[in-house]
Amino acid sequence: MNRVLAAAISRRTRALLSIGMVVGISVVGTLALWSSTVSTRSGVFTTATINLLADGAKASTFTFTPSGLLPGQSAAKVVAVTNTGTAPLTYSAAVSSPDSLGRAMTLTVVAGATAANGVCGSGTLLTSGTAITATATTFATNRGPLAATNGAENLCVQVGLPLAADASLAGTAGSVALTFTGSAGT
Repeated sequence: MNRVLAAAISRRTRALLSIGMVVGISVVGTLALWSSTVSTRSGVFTTATINLLADGAKASTFTFTPSGLLPGQSAAKVVAVTNTGTAPLTYSAAVSSPDSLGRAMTLTVVAGATAANGVCGSGTLLTSGTAITATATTFATNRGPLAATNGAENLCVQVGLPLAADASLAGTAGSVALTFTGSAGT
């Protein structure tokens, strides 16, 4: 009888296990009916650009060649600072000089002014009589924003040779470097 009982239990156990497997498979199948997956792809996107120009170029020099300056005299030129990039920008500006004559000069910058007879006209004064040194001295910060594509601001740049300029500078040549640094944003 033990054998008959063991065989019956064994059959019942196997039947229950089989039913469990069928239920387990159907539950997994049922879960698949309640889920869904889809893949999508975005459209093409691009990044913006900023392109800061001084007098229409990215060159390290521009045409400003005053000559024959005497102590107490100055020369002035309007420099157009423009953005031809695809995003607005703000900018800062600094001045420096690698040589003795350039470092003997002073700088005055007026936004929105014209240049006539060696001096800048009226506008927004950014700096006046700033000493020019070998290291860059910032004279304007957070200027702008200059609009994308064609944003512009005219700066009248005036360099002056002080009355107290050293006599050893007579007959020498020099230059000043204006450095404009643009940053994206408004």
